Order: sequence, then structure tokens, then C-alpha cells
Amino acid sequence: MKRIFFALMLALAVDGQAQTSRDWENPAVLGINKLPYHATLQLPSRWHECKEIVSLDGEWFFHWSRKPEERPVDFYAEHFDVSAWDKIKVPGNWQTQGFGTPIYTNIDYPFKRDRPSVTSEPPRDWTAYENRNPVGSYVTYINVTKAMLSQNLILHFGGVHSAMYVWLNGKQVGYSQNSMSPAEFDVTQYLHEGENKMAVEVYRWCDGSYLEDQDMWRLSGIFREVQLWVRPLVHIADYHVTAVPNRHFSQASVTADIAVCNSGRSVAKNMKAVLKLDGHTIDGALKTLGAGDTMHVKLSHLIDHPRLWSAEKPHLYPFSVELVDKKGNVVEHFDYHLGVKRVETVGEVFKINGKNVKLRGVNRHDHHPITGRYVDDATYETDIRLMKQANINFLRTSHYPDREYLYELCDRWGLYVMDEANQESHGYGYANEEMGHDEAWKQAHVDRAESLVKRDFNHPCVILWSLGNEGGVGPNIQAMYDKVCELDSTRLPFYDCHPRYSALHDFGYPAPDELRSEAIKETEKPLIAREYAHAMGNSVGNLQEYWDVIYADSSICGAAIWDWVDQGLVKKDGDKKFWAYGGDFGDKPNLDAFCINGLLAPDRTPHPHYYEVQHVYQPLQFVLQGDSIHIINRDSFTDVSEYDITCDTIVIDGERLLNVAAHLRQNMPWAQKGYVVASEQFVLSPYVFPNPVVTPSDSLVAGNGITIRGNALTSWMIDGREVLQAPLEPYFWKPENDNQHAAGFAGRVAMWKEVKDVKVRYTVLNERSILVDVDYLPTETNRPIIPKLGMRMRLAADMTNIAYYGRGPWENYPDRKRSAFLGLYQMPLSQFETEYIRPQDNGCRTDVRWFSISNGSNTLRIDGLQPLCIRAWDYGEENLEAARHPYEIQRGQFVNLNIDLNIHGVGGIDTWGRRTLPQYTIDGNKPYHYAFILTCI
Repeated sequence: MKRIFFALMLALAVDGQAQTSRDWENPAVLGINKLPYHATLQLPSRWHECKEIVSLDGEWFFHWSRKPEERPVDFYAEHFDVSAWDKIKVPGNWQTQGFGTPIYTNIDYPFKRDRPSVTSEPPRDWTAYENRNPVGSYVTYINVTKAMLSQNLILHFGGVHSAMYVWLNGKQVGYSQNSMSPAEFDVTQYLHEGENKMAVEVYRWCDGSYLEDQDMWRLSGIFREVQLWVRPLVHIADYHVTAVPNRHFSQASVTADIAVCNSGRSVAKNMKAVLKLDGHTIDGALKTLGAGDTMHVKLSHLIDHPRLWSAEKPHLYPFSVELVDKKGNVVEHFDYHLGVKRVETVGEVFKINGKNVKLRGVNRHDHHPITGRYVDDATYETDIRLMKQANINFLRTSHYPDREYLYELCDRWGLYVMDEANQESHGYGYANEEMGHDEAWKQAHVDRAESLVKRDFNHPCVILWSLGNEGGVGPNIQAMYDKVCELDSTRLPFYDCHPRYSALHDFGYPAPDELRSEAIKETEKPLIAREYAHAMGNSVGNLQEYWDVIYADSSICGAAIWDWVDQGLVKKDGDKKFWAYGGDFGDKPNLDAFCINGLLAPDRTPHPHYYEVQHVYQPLQFVLQGDSIHIINRDSFTDVSEYDITCDTIVIDGERLLNVAAHLRQNMPWAQKGYVVASEQFVLSPYVFPNPVVTPSDSLVAGNGITIRGNALTSWMIDGREVLQAPLEPYFWKPENDNQHAAGFAGRVAMWKEVKDVKVRYTVLNERSILVDVDYLPTETNRPIIPKLGMRMRLAADMTNIAYYGRGPWENYPDRKRSAFLGLYQMPLSQFETEYIRPQDNGCRTDVRWFSISNGSNTLRIDGLQPLCIRAWDYGEENLEAARHPYEIQRGQFVNLNIDLNIHGVGGIDTWGRRTLPQYTIDGNKPYHYAFILTCI
């Protein structure tokens, strides 16, 4: 058949006139002169070895314009001098390099919603009012040799946000949109020997932006690789390889479909397409291939007793595809790999290789705090390594295809991937009909499904093709579904907005009991929560409750946390660097800190809740049964015997603890031998809390340097030194975290800014020890929950050395403490605190037996008569609540110490109204008593 160009316009305007017809506001124009989408030909890790690839990445000349009318219209002309222009790094976003304004928004479009226009007048305070679809004009120069001109020259763009025109030597080559997928052009006829001028005009928004309304920073530019492929005139245009096991997994059928294109002017004869796999060479003849034609060669091979690919055991079969001429010379050679696996649903059960696999998942945006949408290889490796170390086995590429190298890592290191199409029209509503039914947008939808499947087809890690996220419903989505099924029958289609387009039924952001109920109601398909456990700020409480439900029901195949990394961007305020979020760049509209909802900080530092995920997601569960440990294996393809199991008994202050762990027996790409994959702690002999005997001779009143006023210890002099910077007194208030703020927590519990119905009794045990007894006895009913039940004091600012026996070492709360084991921990105050990008409640340690804080010379020790919750900060609640960013917090005037019986859980369902589960709240209508001993040493 004739080689097909992806050109939706029959005529290509010249001399810059294409822009006047506004292709970028016409949903019928998806590309001009684009080549068809195809699979990644060479493993990304070997791109640097591929002789066909000339990288065009680097510094380019750049000019930024506020609006299309202000752009340098004829900058592509050969005579146009750009030597005085700024420079910009490619790949990269222009906003992260000082041009234009980053905009963070979730559902709202950053321009006036008026499809297909992206230049209609928005509100006057919006960024887009003055910057009405900014344009980036790029210029670089390509050196071409005479030998290259005898080849087929293909210009490759890995990703451009959001639409672009391309010129070479003053001649227009083509146009493209669909930001997250590659665009390629045959540029052979446009190049000459020597220096060639390439000009690229990038529009911030286009009609395609109506399908790119994802919850992320809206950034622009050439943000993925740019390459010139120097290819033989007859070359491999595409290849798809499948490896499907039989029913008993005793044999796998491998099929390769290799497309060979003749871009030359003469007939090619007696060539071969070759597949080299597992020590075998399989070839197919191309006796005659006419000029301009493309021919498909289909090859097959059987693998006996195949090693199966799974996230647990990512067995890969390396293979190569070659094109050989009639003399036996290898004209072209590419290396890749395949994995043998079967993905299916059997009734309500999701299965991989015949096993009911549970998907322990996370969502991930392609985000870097410095380079924006461009993520380098090293950061990809860090991300996948940390996922594997956290026992995550499932990654959703929310909400678009990522760069190819990520998939290669998932192939090699073992992660199941839901690969998602670049389709979201949330600005029209969830499951909207406007975009789903509008016939004018049908091909735009299908284009995004086709580009997804065709590029990533050969990656064994992909188990689900997602049609997008929070988009439309209707014929356009049906067309996407049909295209995915047409292109690939070996994986399953998925869509969140309606199960008719999906092999799985999605149920996002449920509470644990709601997840259980929905699974009972759904009787036809497996259930998945493609998003749950919204990890914004201090979050991810009650995670174990979710997985108790998931493991108990075979029809629930898993869930994916939202999301992986905080989408903070580096910004400076004077000499202060900080992580910026919505509104920090003056961007409007914006959704404030709603992009800060990761398990990791932007620089990939794990938050405390990362470790909770690691623990709850661990594949082995340890159960103490009498004198033995019973191990429940949650994995499907790894035996318990493949780990080294250790049991260590430790004794701390008379409390006997058993720590059990499963370690890797060998080095893995993501962790070294000995790495702890799963662990648990059991209390064999409990801690004996102090039980001081108070006699009538003990002082119950002020004296001996102690001053008490009502319920407050207002002064405590030791050796002429005042211990207190502010009184020890009942204090029931705590700052909100993000979940609580979204649920109206402060308003609902505002009465507790003033403590009621509390009685504190101070008993002087000796001149350096005071017993503090606290009773809360409510005298009214219908009181709201209590933020935290306890006391607060302030100490000298130099008291910054902390030691304690309790749960740690990281921050933990009543609903998020399973990963924090009891132990003796020492750290400076700065590490005891947890710094969240948006300041909020932080730093709690639960089940504290004793706690000490010191300046090296003086120490205050707190012994609980029952477990305590303790937080210590070098600032006050008032300082925390007044700050938008951590660097704005006024610090260092004192140490703020909260000593509590209990504290409100962090919550973990969503950050738009759901409350903390009742069992992790403090009922304001019940009485409470607790006590502790203060000792100055």
C-alpha cells in the first residue's frame, strides 16, 4: 500500500499564511504532513548508541510573544536574523525558564471556555486576558552532510505543548497538536548540505487543549526530545510484537508484524525482514517493494515452557528486528524486548497469568520541580526505584503517555502500567456529553487513543489502555474504545467515566466501607479505585482499612493512590527558595495548593505517609499465633522461601518487642541484597507505665519554685533557671491539615479554641518532678469532636535535642502509625518536625512512653502514665496558621511542646469534604483522664 501521511488538510498554506486560518482553533486539523504513529523503534536506553539518531536537543534561539498577533510572523525566513534572541533549553518548558507564567488549575480551563476558540475574552484578572495564547518562536540550526542527503530524513518531536508549526530553510514542513505524543515529519526534501535553519512556532493553547484539561501545571514548549533520524531509503517503519501464552502457559505464541517502507524512487527487491529471538532467527521475504510503498511482513515463533513476565518476576526475552538486503547486508537493526503474559478478566476477577493479582497502585504526573514537564532519566529511575521499594506494583500514567524510558524501566524492574490517553475534558464536567457527543471532536478523541497504543504497544509492562480521565461519554468515547480494541486484543481497555467503555468498573475516592458495598453491588466486572487515598499534605490515614477490604474480596483488583509527587515548582523570594504552587506566580485562575498531593516532595524526598504505603502495600503479612509466626503471602508469583526472614527480640525499658522482617536474598535493580521488603512488630511483654504513689505529705500547691494558677503551671524555677517560656496548660486546639481544612474542620470545632470542663491537678513528687493529672468531664451534650486532648507548654528556644521511646522515627498519627515501630529514637528538633509545602499540623509521635528534650546542659523528661501523643515545633500554632510557605513561619523564639492523650487522625479519603473516620476522632461528649510526670534533669 502507499505510504500514508497524516494530513487532515489537503493544501498547506505557505509564507506563514497557515496561521491566519487558525489550524490551532479547528478540531478537524490534527496535523499537517505528519507521518503515521508507530511503535518506539529502539529501546530508549540505547538511543545514544543508535547511529540513525542525531539529537537536536540543546540551546535554541527563542522569542516569547504574549499573543499570536505580536509574534514575529516571518521569523522562519532564511534571512531573518535571530542572533540577538534569548536562548532556551530544549527539551524544556518556557515558563520554567523565565518566559511567561505557569498556571496551576484543575478543572477550570486556563482560557475562556468557548470551543474551539482559545482566544475568546476571559475575565480581566485571568492570566490569559493579557497573555492571550502566547507563542514561542524557536530557531536552531542543523548541519547536514552530503551522505545524509542520500538517506530518508525524519524529524521527530517527542512532545510539544500544545501546537506547533515547523519550517526548514524558510519552507513550511507541517503542523501538529496532541501534546503528549510524538510528531514526525519526512524532511528529506527540505534539507541541503551544510547548515539548515529550523524554525518552530509553538502555541500555548489550541483546540486540542480542550482535551488536555488535566489537574496539573499548564506549561508550554518543546518539552521532550527532538531528533533527526537518518534512515535508509528502505527501512522499518513500524513493528508490533505480541507474546501470548496458551491456556496452560506451557507454550507462548510470538507474532511479529513488521512494516517496511520504501521511501526511495526505485523498486526494492529480494529483501528480508528478520526477527531474532531466543537464539532463533525467523525471516520473511519482501520480493518486491515498490517506490513509496509500505509492506507488512508477519513472522511467528513458539516458545516452549516460557518464563512469564509479571511485576514480581519481570522476565524479558530480548529480541531484534532487522532489515537485510539481497546481498545479506544488515540495512537496519533495532533492539527491544518482550514479555510473555496474559491479562484477562474472568467474571468479576482480574487476572494476570491466571492469578488473581492485586494492583497496589499509585498515580503519577510527569513532573520535575525545575524543568517542569520534562523529566530526565535519572529522575525516572529514582521514581521507579522508590515505587518498587514502597511495594507499589501498579502505575497509572495520569493522565497522558509519559516519556518512553519510563516504560522501559517498568518492563525491566517490574511494574504493571495503566497507560493513559491524553484525553480529559473535565472543564465540561465529569462524564460530560458536550465533548463526548460532538461529532466535530470525534477524530481528535480517536487520535489520542491511536497514538497511545501504537507508540507503547511493545512494552510488556502495559496491562491496561486507559481512554483518558474525567472526560466525556458518548459516541466519541465509543470510537476511542473501538480503536483500542482494534489495535490490541492482548490488553484490556479502561475508562473511569462509564463502565460500558471499560473492562473494569471504576469507583474513585470511596471510603473503605463504601468500597466494600460497591464491590458487592457490582456483579459483572472487577472493581478498581483508579484514584483513592488523596495524599494532599499530611494525609493517607486509614490506608490499612482500605486494604482489609480489598484483600477480602476477590472482585476488587486494586486501587491507585493520588498521587506520587508534589507538583511544586522552584521559586525564589529574595534569597529564599521554596516550592511554589497555584497562585504563587500570580496565575489566575488557580487552585492554590491542590497540586501538592504526593507521597514525595518535588525533589523526591519521601513524606512520612510514603512509609505507611510501603508498610500497608508489603506483600507479606506476619501474624503472631502463640509462639510462632504465620506468614500470609499477598503476592502471586513469589514464594515466601525466596526471602530471608529474620526475627529479632529487643527489650526497651522492660518492654519486650519482636521485630520480624523479610529481606531480599539478592541484589535487584531497585534495591540491594538485604533490603527489607516486609516487616512487622509485636509486643511480647508490654511496657509498665509509672504508677506513682501520692502520699498526703506530697505538695499539691505552689511552692519550692513552682507557681500554679488555676489549671496552669505558670512558673517552674530550677537552680535559679525558669523552665517555662509559656505556661503548661490545657490546650485542645490544633491547626488543620489539608484534609481537615477542606472538610470545614476549624469552623466545626472552633469552640475548642477555649478549653472547657477540664481539671488539672499538679502533684509535686520532689523538687524536680511534678505529676500532672488531667480530667475532662463534659457538662453539656452535642459537643463537636475535640481536635486534640491534652496540654501545651513552651520552652527555651535552645531545647532542640530530642530523645524518646515511642513510634517512629517518622511522623505518625492514630490513623497512620502502622509503619512506625516502637523504638528509642534521637533527633534534632528540625527532624522531629515535618515540613509540608503548605504549612499545616505536623510532627506527631504516638504511643510515646517517655520523651526528653534538652539543650545539652538541661533536660526535661516527660513520662506518660499511659501512651502519649507528642508534637514539638520551634514555632507556635499562630505562626504556622499565618504562613503560606514554610520559609514564612516565624521560628526560633521558643520550643512549642504539645503533650496529649490523643489527637485527631489525619484522614485519607479525599481533600474536598470527607472527614476522618470516626474511630480516629475524639468524642467531645465523653470523659477522659490522662497523666504524665515532668522531670527536670
